[in-house]
Amino acid sequence: MDWSKTKSIFIIVFLILDIFLMSLLINKVSESNPETLSQATFEDKLKADKIDYPKTLSKDRMEEKYIVAKSRKFTDDDLKALKNQEANIINENTIHATLNEPYALEKDFSEDDLNDFMKTELIGGDKYSYWQYNQDEQSIIYYQTYRGRQLFNNTNGKIILNMNNENEIVSYKQSMLEDLNEFGENKPIIPSFEAMQALYTSQKISPGSEVKKPKLGYWTFLAEESQVLAPTWHFVVKSGDKEEDLFINAVEGNIVEVTKPEKETLE
Repeated sequence: MDWSKTKSIFIIVFLILDIFLMSLLINKVSESNPETLSQATFEDKLKADKIDYPKTLSKDRMEEKYIVAKSRKFTDDDLKALKNQEANIINENTIHATLNEPYALEKDFSEDDLNDFMKTELIGGDKYSYWQYNQDEQSIIYYQTYRGRQLFNNTNGKIILNMNNENEIVSYKQSMLEDLNEFGENKPIIPSFEAMQALYTSQKISPGSEVKKPKLGYWTFLAEESQVLAPTWHFVVKSGDKEEDLFINAVEGNIVEVTKPEKETLE
């Protein structure tokens, strides 16, 4: 027997066996934790596309409920509680008020500078949170909250503060939701990391963009006599000088397509 040839055959056989066993191990790991390779691949793509994003995005699943609410119908008693302003009720659900004395703000005001005004001059103003300042329209927009989470783009739970050229608040419009309660059973919601992945896959995040830390809130899922609102992720994606608000239903995982009129209320 040629021992050198036999030795070579053994080496080849063991090498083939090692490759076979290694492939079995890799397949087993992939089957037991399929998201690991997927997430690693996704993170590599983000790096390759030079997309900056918060490294604290959650990959853990949690549960939330839908909420229900209805529009508040304002009354004359509500108007009596408003001091130093001329207020009227429009279509039962909206207050339009003009201040007797304009409320001055600094040129570079912050959200905190408005806290006292919101609490003292409006009905339930502390139930709303700041959305944005529209310099072109000279208006400041607030949306109502539920347990600290904002009701995104909800015209029935919204405050618009109107300003003059001297950076003073002169009037406002207010609508309000009431009887906000959780509805139905707990639903598993997608983690913020997976939500960003869905936006990326749908080409909503372009190369070179910056993804800011997302916030969980609610978006109207069904609107009839009462509203049903679904847990919803809000992402702000900055590309160059432009920022875009993106929303994704945290229960169903589908992207909320915002129509042009809705976009205008968000700008």
